[in-house]
Amino acid sequence: MFKINYKENPDVPLAVLGFILGLIIIFLYTLSPTIHLFSIGLALVLGCAGYITLKEKSFDDIQYHSTITEKRLYDILFVVLFTVSIILWDNSVGRPFSFFLVLTLCAGFLALSVSLSNNKKDYFIQYCKIVILSLNIRYSSYMLAGFIPDVDPYLHAKMNAMLAKSGFIDVLIGKEMSFPIMHIQTAILEIVSAVSIKDASNFAIIIPLIISTTFVYLVARTLFGEKVGLLSMLLVNVSDYHIYWGFSPQTTCYGLLLYYTLMYLLFNVFYSQSKIKWISLSIFITIVLIITHAVSSFIFIITMFVLFLGSVIYSKLYYKSEIVYGGLFLISFIALFQQWFIAIYSKGGKHFFDQIISSLFYYVSGYADFLNRPEATIEIASALPPFVERFADTFGLSLYLFFAIIGCLFSISLKYRDQIKFCYILILVVLFGITFSFPLFGIRNIIPSRWFAFEYFFVSIFASFAIMQIYHLIKSSNRKKMYIIIIFCIMAFFMASNTISNFDSPLWLKSSTISRTYTSSEIQGAKTMIKYSDNIFSDARYGPSVIGIYLSNIESTDSLAYATPNKESIFSKKNNIFLWRNYMLDRPIRTFTQTQNYDRIIVEPVVLGKETFNKLEMTNRIYDNSAIIGYYIT
Repeated sequence: MFKINYKENPDVPLAVLGFILGLIIIFLYTLSPTIHLFSIGLALVLGCAGYITLKEKSFDDIQYHSTITEKRLYDILFVVLFTVSIILWDNSVGRPFSFFLVLTLCAGFLALSVSLSNNKKDYFIQYCKIVILSLNIRYSSYMLAGFIPDVDPYLHAKMNAMLAKSGFIDVLIGKEMSFPIMHIQTAILEIVSAVSIKDASNFAIIIPLIISTTFVYLVARTLFGEKVGLLSMLLVNVSDYHIYWGFSPQTTCYGLLLYYTLMYLLFNVFYSQSKIKWISLSIFITIVLIITHAVSSFIFIITMFVLFLGSVIYSKLYYKSEIVYGGLFLISFIALFQQWFIAIYSKGGKHFFDQIISSLFYYVSGYADFLNRPEATIEIASALPPFVERFADTFGLSLYLFFAIIGCLFSISLKYRDQIKFCYILILVVLFGITFSFPLFGIRNIIPSRWFAFEYFFVSIFASFAIMQIYHLIKSSNRKKMYIIIIFCIMAFFMASNTISNFDSPLWLKSSTISRTYTSSEIQGAKTMIKYSDNIFSDARYGPSVIGIYLSNIESTDSLAYATPNKESIFSKKNNIFLWRNYMLDRPIRTFTQTQNYDRIIVEPVVLGKETFNKLEMTNRIYDNSAIIGYYIT
């Protein structure tokens, strides 16, 4: 009887288990229509089935050698498309569909150029193209904003400006005084370069974050070759959450770039002969990370533990590896908790560790329950946007996971397996397990949106490896080219245009996606009105960000006075000025509601529309700059 050696060949049994798990996750979608359940389950089912299908195929190692003329023609085509994309977003109100279409064509032909590269000059050219494409994607949103996109960066920028002016970190609010590194660097750059805080944030955070993706390339290049390295770097730079953190400068961004740096240093601790140098650098950057951002350092500690655990498991299973990372994990763990016991969560409040533990206990003891999510209630489920739009919004993630699953299964097979790949696969399993298990049980203590960009470091490597494995299965050179272009165009389009990376000009889910990007006219309107009155308010995003933080000297906790929790309360604030944004005619604002079958307040996007506008017109219009209208409520 034929028997499989599961220890030596765990790939097929794991593929079967993954297929079954995927079916179970898809079934959970029928109980709670959370679209991520369907998207992840589908990626697992198709990825595992795809690997089983591909496993026994013979791979074509014959390289197609393109001419120098052909390669330079694709480079010129990229430059033309890149130029068109800049013209489109620079001459449009918002970012039109045509911009995203041209952008994805840039990514597709760039990936094709990578696949045709065969020398150092080619690789360097493609590397530079990835960097400028990444800058283009992020600047298209960053420059669109009158100040800085999103909500939290307003508070961080406010603190950075105050720090540059005063020179003392006690101006930082809450726990930020215990995690000051990003603020100090941005403030120094503002002073030294004599630029605005927006430009200083670009130089201090956005550009270094993009450059840090080079470490993905360097790691993947060592594991799988130059082409996989460059494609991995490309995938990271067009991924949704990396784009988001790339135009929303704050402490998480700085933590992310330090995390990528540490992954490269730790990789060299494993591979390099001169370990002392890399261990010393790792310890130094670890300490910097710990005093930079709490969530990033927590994710790093988990990563370190899994690297150590993975090396132990691998050595026990295969008896041909050394156990590494144990000492580094211990040092990192002690340093992290030392900082958390010292750091104050808020001025005069609890220590950071006490706050985290008490908050976790509160959610676990009071709210944790399987599928305890708002989508599980009839009221919310019946009001969800169309399935097609919700699936389109997560389709990019599904594709990334689909290829990453295939890449992981190839990497754990006997032919490609080694210790570091085994550890990276285990990291992916643990990090994604944490990312999705907390929301699955309705626990809000872990914020999933902060985790994906860290996970993409590993996802991109295995996804690129799988893409190239399938590429080698194709015999025809023309079909190889079409395959690469189509795959990367689709992945880039659905990642760069979903509502994570594109909340300002969404192509779908328009009625439920709240924009946090405010134009120069919208900010100028608030600047003008605040000269005449302190009693100004607007919607629950624009009000606290622009009026409460950007234009006042108060802390964020008090800035809620500049917001309305729902549209009915607009007319109850007598003798106040409401700032109406023309955006509100057909796009939603943030309001809050509660249903009988769910135990917490729910964010409800609501379009104020013509009805509210006509009602406001019956009050006193006192200001109008085409983007903002000020109404005095009587």
